[in-house]
Amino acid sequence: MDYMKDLHESKYHLTVASRMYKSYSDFEEKRFLVGVINELARATSALIRSYLLFEGKGGKSSDKNLKIFMEKIGPKYMDKKTIINIFKTLEIEKAQKTSHIEFIRGNKIILLVEGKYKILTSKRLSEFIDSVKAGINRFPEKSIF
Repeated sequence: MDYMKDLHESKYHLTVASRMYKSYSDFEEKRFLVGVINELARATSALIRSYLLFEGKGGKSSDKNLKIFMEKIGPKYMDKKTIINIFKTLEIEKAQKTSHIEFIRGNKIILLVEGKYKILTSKRLSEFIDSVKAGINRFPEKSIF
């Protein structure tokens, strides 16, 4: 039942990300959106771990585990858009950490990643929140919530 711990951790970090996202509209501080990205990535990682543990798959390599989730486990429980958004959540966190320049313009985060500008809107961030929430809600053990 180790997957339960990761599932609860995922739900916790998703709640934090959601609150920070809602607070952004009141304060419009860059750190709120950066916090949303980080908390959402934590929620996503814990969610993927919980599915891997539930299915009894995965190993020590996080790249291999992500591939197993994307190709074998995710499609059993979620639609393609949800799986892609969950994957993109992790990509965005990685891009945000490696970006040498990041700034906010209106409701957009602009990152410089490998010499190219990447733009993330707050609406897109909301879609990622909804996808992680859907992943949690579609977990096979409905009795835990």
